[in-house]
Amino acid sequence: MAPPRGRASHGSFMAGNTVPGINSVDHALRLLSLLAAQAKALNVSDMARGLALPRPTIYRLLATLQAHRVVVPDGKGYRLGLGLVQLGEAARAHFDPGELARPMLEELVRESGETAHFGVLDGDRICYLTKVDSPHSIRMLSSDGWRGPLHATGCGKVLLAYAEPALLDRIAAGPLEAYTAHTCTTPEALRASVARIREQGYGEDNEELLEGLICIAAPVFAAGRIVGVMSVSGPPSRMAERERMRGLVLEAARRFSALLEGEAASAA
Repeated sequence: MAPPRGRASHGSFMAGNTVPGINSVDHALRLLSLLAAQAKALNVSDMARGLALPRPTIYRLLATLQAHRVVVPDGKGYRLGLGLVQLGEAARAHFDPGELARPMLEELVRESGETAHFGVLDGDRICYLTKVDSPHSIRMLSSDGWRGPLHATGCGKVLLAYAEPALLDRIAAGPLEAYTAHTCTTPEALRASVARIREQGYGEDNEELLEGLICIAAPVFAAGRIVGVMSVSGPPSRMAERERMRGLVLEAARRFSALLEGEAASAA
């Protein structure tokens, strides 16, 4: 799964997905998206051209948005206001990606028969926010909140592949602890592994953290950036169907990315 290229999308509003009967709401959201995509304030003429709307309509929209402090004047133009920051913080307070991922992880366990994780970057470590156990008696000994090394886990290497290059530079500079005989312990080996992940769109941990444990991981994106990783882990004897397992993980990560982007309905 490759990350979206170019400037991050600001939702589907600019595509003109209008719901009949609420055109004014659609226009207002498209206007906010237009302002969010710009590095400078826009004047009314710019907005009218960008949205293909009459200037009087733009003025009415701006009056309403200013009343709610989500748009403010800036010189001869307008920019986004602090009201949006407050809304964003409120949304963030109610947003729990780990719990949002749980139903998809449960489905991934049902389909694969193996333990599934959703993890995020936490400083220079991978942190598993959510784990759903395999039904097998022999399973991975991890838990919600467990933190592991980036260079020796499938999830960690996927994060390295799509995060800012400075993170890979910092981790590759070492020390790269050897957890097993298969761990990447040189900068060259780690960079080569990360390059393969970028090329193929998924990562694998082939007994690099623990002997007898294989992990297949795929990136989760939102707004053009990696926000986490989904994975399945199990012993080699139960992970023999690599292609099938890769497909399951990639599809789960794709669906979760679509959900985070608010596009689950169109992706179904």
